[in-house]
Amino acid sequence: MKILPKVKPLLISFSFAFLGILVGQKLLSYENENILISHCRQSNLQKIFSYNNLDGLPYEDRPKVLDLINIKDYCLKYVSKETKDELKLLEQYPLKEYDVLYEVVGYKIRLYADSFNRLENTRSNIQGKLLIGLLGFNVASLATMAIFLKADSEDIEEKEKEKV
Repeated sequence: MKILPKVKPLLISFSFAFLGILVGQKLLSYENENILISHCRQSNLQKIFSYNNLDGLPYEDRPKVLDLINIKDYCLKYVSKETKDELKLLEQYPLKEYDVLYEVVGYKIRLYADSFNRLENTRSNIQGKLLIGLLGFNVASLATMAIFLKADSEDIEEKEKEKV
């Protein structure tokens, strides 16, 4: 009985299927983080709307609102290092005057928005490549499975010919 020609393609097929499962799991974890990043981006977008609508508030209440426009702590881990460095520079400005505070807060929320957009674009590109890899692993798994089935069917045909 020729078992090796059958087992080799089957093992390769299972290997490709296993790699496909691993890539699929990575894609699922990416999607979970994408939800958090999207939430941080939406939260920052609401802060931009609040910032842009300060004109409707009395002048003395505006600094109070500006003090409330801060990013959530769990969103800071999704901010790029370059953006964090720029934010450190902004912290050096004296924020006692309203006009300076207004400009600094506006610049900060724009930096956050740019950082989240860059991160989402990068992750989208990576996910696209992982999806193509997943497709490749699935096709390779099916191709090696076809080889296994062909070898198995040839063995069955040989046995049928021997019986006759």
